[in-house]
Amino acid sequence: MVAILNDFHAEVAALDGLLETLSDELWLAPTPAAGWDIRDSITHLAVSNELALECVLTGRSDLIDRVLASGSVDAYEREHLDPGRTLTGARVREWWLRTNVELGAALAAANPDIRIPWGPTQMSVTSFTTARLMETWAHGLDCFAAVGVAPVDTHRLHHIAHLGLRTLPYAFSARGLPPPGRVRLELIAPDGSIWRLGADDAPSWVSGSAADWCRIATLRDRNGERARLVGGGPDGSAVIANAQAYLSA
Repeated sequence: MVAILNDFHAEVAALDGLLETLSDELWLAPTPAAGWDIRDSITHLAVSNELALECVLTGRSDLIDRVLASGSVDAYEREHLDPGRTLTGARVREWWLRTNVELGAALAAANPDIRIPWGPTQMSVTSFTTARLMETWAHGLDCFAAVGVAPVDTHRLHHIAHLGLRTLPYAFSARGLPPPGRVRLELIAPDGSIWRLGADDAPSWVSGSAADWCRIATLRDRNGERARLVGGGPDGSAVIANAQAYLSA
C-alpha cells in the first residue's frame, strides 16, 4: 500500500505539473474525450475522488446507488460536470488537489482487509488505490493531448498494466463475451526492462510496450497502439481487441 499510495501521489503531481502552467484559456482547451475540456476532466477526477472517499469511509455511496438504479451513467456524467463549469480552472485545480490529499489519507488509514464498493463491484484497498491511479493517468493523457504536450511514461504503468490483466474477465463480460483463458503479458517497460505478468505457462499471450498496453486498457489508444501489440494463443488477439480496465456505461 505504501508503494501504491506513493505512486498515486506521484501521478497526481505529474498531472499537476501541467495544470499549474495553464492559462485561463487553456483550461478550456478541448480534449480527445468528446465534449470535455481540461476543466471538465479535472472536475471529473475531483468528483470521482469524493465518491471514492465516501465509499472508503462509509462502505457505500448514495450517489453511486442512485446512478446504478437509474441506469443512466451518461446523465450522471453531464450533471456532475456542472459544478466545475461555474468555477475557474484554478479553483477546479484546488478542489481536485484537496480531494487527492483527503482520499490518500483515508486509504492509508483503511483496514487492508476491507472490501470497498465501487459501482457493482467490491475491491480490495490496494486494487481501489490502483484504480484511482489509473483514472488519474488516463484523464491526464487527455489533458496533455489537449495542449499538445507529450506525457512522460514511468514505472507507474506497472500498476495499470497489472490491473488491465486482472480485469479481463470484466472487460469480456461487458461485451457479452465469455471470459478468456489464462493470459500472460510480456511488456517492454518505459526504462527498457521487461515486465512479465501472469502465469508463465498461460496459453495466450500479449507482447509489446507497456505504454501501448496501458493505453488500450484505458481506451486511450489513439495512435496505433492496438495495432502495435502482438497477441498469440487462443485468446491473444481477442484480449487486445477487448481489454478495458474500468467500468463504463
